[in-house]
Amino acid sequence: MMMRYLWTLERDGCEPRGGLDTVDALLEVLGGESLPGLMPPDWIVATLQMDEDDERIAVHSSPLGWRLRVKRMV
Repeated sequence: MMMRYLWTLERDGCEPRGGLDTVDALLEVLGGESLPGLMPPDWIVATLQMDEDDERIAVHSSPLGWRLRVKRMV
């Protein structure tokens, strides 16, 4: 079974964007967003996976005006 993630990307001045995708699809989305100060998207996803709380939720907030929230679905 393929792991999927429920995610929301919020950016200052833009409508939130989200979906339910695999890691590969999420990496593709993040790579196409031109987020300021973005570390390589695969680093962000790896960091989020390590930072999951007990509810399998992780949040990355950038001081440059965007926030990514990811929940691992089982």
